[in-house]
Amino acid sequence: MTTALLVPCFNATRFLPRLRAQVDRLAPAFDEVLLADDCSRDATVAEAEALGFQVLRLPENLGPGGARNALARACTAEWIHFHDVDDEIAPDYLAQVSAAAGACDVVLHFVEFIDEETRSLQVRWLPDAAALAADPAATLLRSPLPTMSSFLRRSTFLSTGGFNEELRCFEDGDLHLRLGTGGARLVVVPAVLEWSLRHGHGAGANQRYCYQCRLQFLEGYAAALPSRLHAAIALEAERAATMLVRLDDLAGARRAVALARRLGRRVPSTANPVVQALRPFLPATTLLRWQDRRRNRT
Repeated sequence: MTTALLVPCFNATRFLPRLRAQVDRLAPAFDEVLLADDCSRDATVAEAEALGFQVLRLPENLGPGGARNALARACTAEWIHFHDVDDEIAPDYLAQVSAAAGACDVVLHFVEFIDEETRSLQVRWLPDAAALAADPAATLLRSPLPTMSSFLRRSTFLSTGGFNEELRCFEDGDLHLRLGTGGARLVVVPAVLEWSLRHGHGAGANQRYCYQCRLQFLEGYAAALPSRLHAAIALEAERAATMLVRLDDLAGARRAVALARRLGRRVPSTANPVVQALRPFLPATTLLRWQDRRRNRT
């Protein structure tokens, strides 16, 4: 089995020494380590090459999905792992995932999002092996996984079509969902093997944009996925509506509410008799805002 660590980069100069140290600690090492420079405006290429990295220079800025797709096409390894330049990877990453890779197409593992300065835990991503075995499509729809949570058979990744290059947030959850709905064989290694350092930069820091992307994906799923998944899509649409209300994107929230209702969900869904009584008289966005504030106070 041959392996590749694939790293998209954009204005990444300050992160490259840390990446070099991360790669040097890997045991066993990846057969290929390939960086893609996504038309950086700083000295990313020069610094990366000075540190001994092989760099794929992209002719135009493609965004994270496009850069990852270019890396997957350029490498030759049988198995690939996408790693963000500012993240951390376990030194024994390959030892942990390789043993599980023989009879599957995708090895999923745990990931933690931590604050870069304080090292405090923000989010822990724990793929549920039992739920994935029972219904991978619904599970991955309800729990969109980040890019760094998977070790992928390259041929499966390419046959799935790779990342959506039009949207720059939730494209990783979309990839994993398409792998699940496309019949890829999934295995979970129950260990934290990656740490995403959150620092307030990049597309993920713009939550309004991220949930607009999420809504756009959900609208596409409603049109393309089987009706048995409509309830799960509607639930995710209501969650997106709540987030968009919180972010003062009322137009987006109304779109999300309309999608959930088209799929048969009463929004807001609640057992609260006050909200149920007010449904006919107040906009769903107003009720969602009220519910959200009430939850945050308790």
